[in-house]
Amino acid sequence: FIAVENIDSYCVLISSKAVYFLKSGEYMDREAIFLEVKYDDLYHCLVSKDHGNVYIQLTKKAVNSSSGVAMPGPSQQKPMV
Repeated sequence: FIAVENIDSYCVLISSKAVYFLKSGEYMDREAIFLEVKYDDLYHCLVSKDHGNVYIQLTKKAVNSSSGVAMPGPSQQKPMV
């Protein structure tokens, strides 16, 4: 565990191995996690502002199914929170 930040309807938990985005509520269990990004899977992180809102775009490494190697490419996943 490194830090936790409450943001409107969710909170962000940062650990030494991953970043977790959790639904707000009384419970803090595995079911509250709606997005988990492990640092081993993270390719790039970008912070942007739009109309007063701040967004974090996390680019996850794509897995080449033929070789099983994780690498950036056209099939990257880019969740924005």
